[in-house]
Amino acid sequence: MLSLAGLLLCVGGFALVAVALAGGDTARTMTSRIALISPSAPRRAATSMAPMAALTWQERGERALEAIFAFRMQRRWGTSTGPLQLLLIGLVAAVLAWLIARVAFGFGPILLWIATLGAFVLVPRLVLRREQRIADAQFSEVLPDAIDMVVRIVRAGLPVGMAIRTVGQESAAPLSTIFLRVAGQAEIGLPLDEALAQIGATVGNADFRFFAVAVALQQTTGGNLAETLETLSQIIRRRRAVRLKSQAATAEVRISAVVLGSIPFVVAGALYILAPAYFDQFFADPRGRVILLLAILCLLMAGLTMRAMIRNALSAAT
Repeated sequence: MLSLAGLLLCVGGFALVAVALAGGDTARTMTSRIALISPSAPRRAATSMAPMAALTWQERGERALEAIFAFRMQRRWGTSTGPLQLLLIGLVAAVLAWLIARVAFGFGPILLWIATLGAFVLVPRLVLRREQRIADAQFSEVLPDAIDMVVRIVRAGLPVGMAIRTVGQESAAPLSTIFLRVAGQAEIGLPLDEALAQIGATVGNADFRFFAVAVALQQTTGGNLAETLETLSQIIRRRRAVRLKSQAATAEVRISAVVLGSIPFVVAGALYILAPAYFDQFFADPRGRVILLLAILCLLMAGLTMRAMIRNALSAAT
């Protein structure tokens, strides 16, 4: 338990060091936001970043935790879990990883540190990635309806910027988050086509990028925007139908992968309940722990391989 306490203290110290470095991230974030308004603004903003450094320790700590758990994540616009919640999840995962590695496998100090720190960082990251995947799926599902709403508003005589603002106000998250962000950037002076292009790069949705390109072409070359967007909405719905058919076609393969991956754990659990002495050598003998760990790693690699194969098949079909 002393080693666990020392490890948690080290994790806390690491977080404090990251807190001390969070002020620069804040300044860079504000500079990038000001750059959206004027290309020459970053030079002027460089001399006005001193007040931003005077953040409270709580605010700087939250920014540092976000930087740790979301390191090099391409998209984060759909996440909702706060930094303190992520810290709590990471600490609970670290304690559980330490207990499992110490009690079940009898790891040494170095492997205990690796397992605990890995769980502290990776589990909150997995939570963020899951939230982002859900937001991406929800956004893709409701985007055709949003484009249809833009078409109706444009045909009623309102400008496309007002249509985007109305869709953001009338829709639910995560669609409202993206459309209101586009409308907000357009209101502070950024051209609508540039705002759509930048938000499209942030969202990472190919259909939304097509929407941005259609709006940009209409503003530069003219044309019937309503008809173009209506065609785009139909194409998005057809692509979604093909994707759903692909998922239905691979449903049997995915269920087979889940069943095959769960059979070893079910059998091991049943044997442990019916004949507990059968597994004594795995936990008492160091060689048994190594065999058990290798078996779990092989099962994990097999599951990840089947998952990658299924995703490649789905992406190829769409």
